Amino acid sequence: MRKQILLLGLIIPFILISCKNDNSNANEQTGLSEEYYSGGRNGTVFNQTTLAYEQPAPAIKNLAAFKRGEKMFETKYVPGSGTPFSGLGPVFIRHSCITCHPGYGRSKRVTTFNSDEYGNGYLVMIHNPDGTICSSFTGMLQTRATAPYLPPVDESGINIVWHEYTDQYGNAYPDGTKYSLIYPKVTIERSKILLDVPNDYQVSIEGTIGIYGTGLLDAISDNDLIAQRDLEAARGYCMGMLGPMITEADGSQHPGRYTYGCTRGTLQNGPGSNALWNITNVTRPDRNTLYATKAWIEKMAEMKLDTIGFAGGFSQTEMSMADFDDFMIWHRGLAVPAARDLDNPVVQEGKSIFYSIGCTACHKPSWTTGTDKYIPDYSNQKIWPYSDLLMHDLNMVEPGLRKKCRTTPLWGRGLSFLCAGHTDRLHDLRARNTEEAILWHFGEAEPCREKFRNLTKDKREALIKFLEAI
Repeated sequence: MRKQILLLGLIIPFILISCKNDNSNANEQTGLSEEYYSGGRNGTVFNQTTLAYEQPAPAIKNLAAFKRGEKMFETKYVPGSGTPFSGLGPVFIRHSCITCHPGYGRSKRVTTFNSDEYGNGYLVMIHNPDGTICSSFTGMLQTRATAPYLPPVDESGINIVWHEYTDQYGNAYPDGTKYSLIYPKVTIERSKILLDVPNDYQVSIEGTIGIYGTGLLDAISDNDLIAQRDLEAARGYCMGMLGPMITEADGSQHPGRYTYGCTRGTLQNGPGSNALWNITNVTRPDRNTLYATKAWIEKMAEMKLDTIGFAGGFSQTEMSMADFDDFMIWHRGLAVPAARDLDNPVVQEGKSIFYSIGCTACHKPSWTTGTDKYIPDYSNQKIWPYSDLLMHDLNMVEPGLRKKCRTTPLWGRGLSFLCAGHTDRLHDLRARNTEEAILWHFGEAEPCREKFRNLTKDKREALIKFLEAI
């Protein structure tokens, strides 16, 4: 018996380790329609466990590099130098990437801001009424610092208050069923702000976006993205805004497709590439300056703290490009979970309703990728993200900085509670579930919202069941 127990103790850890990155069955499914392969044949894994967002795509050949990159995402960085994962600070936003991405998913809605809380991925922005970031602060507000330095804002002064919102129908469907909607108001106590700030400053929050499948979105050609913009502009009903043309480090220009405001044009210069640097302030050869403002540097000098080298250069590098390359193999290589239950009659009914009431005008079901120079097997894949990757105005009450937001890809969202422990949606996570997310669709999407509201309860539930299946 003792030998059996010992053997079991050796086997179980092996099974758990093996399961985390097991994509061996990704291309072994038979008799399924192409829509089950949300990330295409080479970007989809058939995994419905709590680890569904963490799997390498079948296209990834260098699994050792993938694992090394994953380690950088999961590790808590530390101050100092010369030790593994050192270089944190002197000002920073989080100790680690995974803090903001529970289960590799999106961040969760919180009521009290604490940057050490697992899952609180809110990024805070101090901005002027016209939407421009106040010059004393970085675009993503830093609330932590390594001693003896002080952060621009003491995060204990950040207050998030959730308010009830009542629409023109008294938050009731025509059949009498009630619903609830909430939205955040964010303030920062002036006494907790270290730097100068205008009297009319405003504060906004954004939750982190998803990670899986971003490499496949990068493989969509610029020309196809521009063509989608032109199609929507000609249609008139759904006026998609193409992100601004972004100039990359090599001088090339690309339309913005990443972040809520489409401020990043390619994944190589995208949110993950940028965040690995500015969230922790760990520098590398292509990001060898400190992520800090002149106002903060001058304040530290005023306080007699050594800031030599911070202004204009700070050429020290704390992460090698080899490590960064591994990180990007991981970032590009995260697979999309396969769709589920698409043959279920209720799910099929929900799909029919989703198409018929006009949701696909912005939530474009599928794309075919172009030629991908980073992961060749991502090329020419039919993928199903359900997003046009363009910005739209949903005319939400108190939208904060993002009056226009990129259409969120819907693939894999039905696994959010299983993988990340929550079902929060939209840019500031005001929607606590899929139904509330739909009911916040005003502005350009209001015709679809009205059609949804006027469905019977069974048909509303069928549509939501479809969204949770893709």
